[in-house]
Amino acid sequence: MDDKDFIDVSDDVETLSFDDEISDEIDAMLSQIMPEEKKPSSNYEILKDEKVTNKNSLDVYVPSIKDFNIKSERTHKIVKKVMIYSIIFILFTFEFFINKAGTELNNLRIYATNNNPIMIVQNNKYGFIDDKGNTLVNPKYSYATNYVNGYAIIKDATNLPLIIDKTGKEIVKTGTYFTLYRAGSDIIASKSTSDGLKYGILDSNLNVKLKFTYDLISYQDDTYTFVKDNVVGILNNDGKEIYSYKLSDTDDKVINVTVSSVDKKRTSYGVVKVNGSSVIINMTTGKVAKTPTLNNITVLDNNVFYEEKENGKKEYYYIENDNIIVDSISYVNLSMNSIEAGVLKGINNDFTYEFISTATKEQVSKKLSNEDAYFGENVFIYKTYDYKKNKVSFNLVRNGKVFKTIYDIKGIKQPFKNGFAIVEYDDNKYGYLNEEGNFLNDVHYIEAKSFDSYGDAVAKMDTGYGVINKNGNEVLKFKYSKIKEANENYKKNSYSDKNTAYYAASIDNYYSIYDKKGKKINSNNYLDVIFNDSYPVLKVSSNGNTYIYIAESDSKINIDDLNTNYKAYKNYIVINNNYYNYDGKLIYVNKSRSTEGS
Repeated sequence: MDDKDFIDVSDDVETLSFDDEISDEIDAMLSQIMPEEKKPSSNYEILKDEKVTNKNSLDVYVPSIKDFNIKSERTHKIVKKVMIYSIIFILFTFEFFINKAGTELNNLRIYATNNNPIMIVQNNKYGFIDDKGNTLVNPKYSYATNYVNGYAIIKDATNLPLIIDKTGKEIVKTGTYFTLYRAGSDIIASKSTSDGLKYGILDSNLNVKLKFTYDLISYQDDTYTFVKDNVVGILNNDGKEIYSYKLSDTDDKVINVTVSSVDKKRTSYGVVKVNGSSVIINMTTGKVAKTPTLNNITVLDNNVFYEEKENGKKEYYYIENDNIIVDSISYVNLSMNSIEAGVLKGINNDFTYEFISTATKEQVSKKLSNEDAYFGENVFIYKTYDYKKNKVSFNLVRNGKVFKTIYDIKGIKQPFKNGFAIVEYDDNKYGYLNEEGNFLNDVHYIEAKSFDSYGDAVAKMDTGYGVINKNGNEVLKFKYSKIKEANENYKKNSYSDKNTAYYAASIDNYYSIYDKKGKKINSNNYLDVIFNDSYPVLKVSSNGNTYIYIAESDSKINIDDLNTNYKAYKNYIVINNNYYNYDGKLIYVNKSRSTEGS
């Protein structure tokens, strides 16, 4: 070896110097990580657990700086410091790697686990692929439904139904059942028994929920009806018979049920028609609320009904808690906008109005005009004049009773919706009033739009348009000339933990897009942005290009122009029979141009 290739380590190391303060700190750290050892008889120690007496216990080697066998004290300190710097560097590098890896892992989209397979059609045969375009079930079935609860109902060449899971495995074999029909999360099934073809119900896990003893089971408007021997009736969602009617041998075995549309929190009532008679019943318990009649009964919303009398008049009923609250033939129309508010609107023969409290069965205010009555969700408002205070008052009604009166506003621009009414002030500007009768804030807006069910509203101040939440906080600052927003279905089908585009806000005719927290999603400027009506997909134009943009994955699919039609589904997008996933990847081409999956 040449002299120039030889490095004198001792000379180089001995000439290194450290700041005393830093050196002291490192020494303190070293004392924790590599404490000074009592001079051992060898270069390693055996760690012994005092409780362990087994002579065959494992020897554990603990490295020490003394293993280097450095004689020079100064070099000893230098090596010690080099070691700690190396350890610190490794730790920081490891932490960076973990953080980076974690970020990348969080950005991954998992398909096969959470999303249902996508139906495809080739030569009028049905099959399924996953979100990445991998074939799960070859197109070979004559009929198929989309997946629900992890399985699909299909038919093979025998034209009998069977059920497959997401892998295509047959979990209910051909011939097990004669028919299979979806009923909400359940399945109405029929099969051959010792008593002939009988119907039953399977639950969402394909277990028998109702035994196969019925001649027929039907499902409509979230209601089961049945025929069993000479009895027809209604089943609740647990499969329990709640109403039955016995027929003679000559009667038609037909039962028709029409249910009044109500909020899910409320009990609904319905009209059951059997053998020419009609009866109103509680759709949860089956209890009769209005005795049978041969007259026709028509069902309206929120448990309002009318019976057509022989003289051509209509007798209106409003039913609550299994009782008829209002029964009148004096109205040409009766309606209930909100059961929670508890106010009915009746129109008399002379086209005057009555607003009836369900609590008192009296008018909330006599001679109240339709222009001074505001029906909203959960709360009814009516305008009167308070002669004691010499002011116009706005009275808030819930459950048929006034619970608060508001003064010092000019009017109601919009009744209550999603928790807020929009009120008008004397300065012709607007504000928000919550369902407890409290103002959201003291801001007077030039324009105010409704809050959606997710608690966001677009409004306008002198400085421009912005977005506020239900707490009155700004989501987007009030500085924009235009704001477009995603609708409630779009938000419902968005990933809560993704950068979903909720708003497109414009300054100087160019749009930027923002997430639900008002954070800008990217640096692009768009000439136009069109939100999909149901799913987190946008159609945009930018820099002369037009494409479908999926903000959640920052992916795009090029299209011809803004007039290009497309269909978005829960986990895929169809453009001209080309199927794309939500990463913008082409996963399937429907060459047969048959009906698309849904």
